[in-house]
Amino acid sequence: MDAPKLKENECSVLIAEYSTGHVYKKDLTIFLDGEDENEIFQIFENFDKAKKFVLNFVDTNSEFECVIYDYAGEHLFTCDKNGERR
Repeated sequence: MDAPKLKENECSVLIAEYSTGHVYKKDLTIFLDGEDENEIFQIFENFDKAKKFVLNFVDTNSEFECVIYDYAGEHLFTCDKNGERR
């Protein structure tokens, strides 16, 4: 799957099931191969907003993990029910 095209400073968030690594769409249904990849990335105008979303989302949905990528597709942050993963 390809990273979305973003403007400078924007970030994308990918949601996956913690126990399996299966990728989920924005509506929290499982992403199946061949489906529209635009449905899996949530876009935020900057890292702070993306991180705030991720921390809140994982806090209320502990069965998921989230990954934040920058506008160049580089990994910035991963969080799961145990906190930040390095």
